[in-house]
Amino acid sequence: MRFGCCVGMDGIESVEDAGYDYVELPVATVLPEASDAEWDQVRREILKYTIKPEAWYVLLPGDFRVTGPEVDWPRLRRYLATAFRRIAEVEGRVVVFGSGRARRVPDGFPFDEARKQIEDFVKAAGDAAHEKALRLAIEPLNRRESNMINSVAEALSHAAALSHPSVGVLADFFHMDEEHEPFADIIEARHYLTHVHIADTDRRHPGSGRYDYAGFFAALREAGYAGRMSVECVWGIDLDGERRAALEFLRGMDRRA
Repeated sequence: MRFGCCVGMDGIESVEDAGYDYVELPVATVLPEASDAEWDQVRREILKYTIKPEAWYVLLPGDFRVTGPEVDWPRLRRYLATAFRRIAEVEGRVVVFGSGRARRVPDGFPFDEARKQIEDFVKAAGDAAHEKALRLAIEPLNRRESNMINSVAEALSHAAALSHPSVGVLADFFHMDEEHEPFADIIEARHYLTHVHIADTDRRHPGSGRYDYAGFFAALREAGYAGRMSVECVWGIDLDGERRAALEFLRGMDRRA
């Protein structure tokens, strides 16, 4: 398995020094609504590192609506085309669609209509990803962060209904634990499992809490998953030390699974 870490631009060097295989950056890093000249400066900064941003999270900012009466499709399509093109330019491989605020169904809005809007958006994002040989991973979020797609099983239902070659699902240990979702749902999603996010109790770094890592890794193994796993957590004061400890812990779990 390959291990990465979710950070901003200012964290790339630390993740590289800690020995991770890749870094996961927010999609906003590629400035999807800025000029190519502005992007070129950022692109050069990213490419100066040996470690590559193979994964990307937070596909959409909160003011981008994909559900409700205010969806701006022309803007969304422009954003997706530019974002995926630039991500491909810096050797990206997978893009995560979490974006809880963007997909949250407004109060009073028909839920069935919102589900159709989500499907339309995922198809558009999947098409943009496919054009650049990228993968889109639908991320389930717990109910405090979004009222749409709260489990791996629900993400799977969207991906399976769409059956798009570039669309899969993400399993996030923190959100699964918050929703008391069984590990069996990971196995059920085996044919669509594209990416994994990881944390521990209280969303701290892996190995610091009480999560059932043995069970989680066993489910991934049974699902045949051997792809990327990104740490997405709240770090403490000893940032560098915790990042190294988390990586050592995860590699140990991977060897024992």
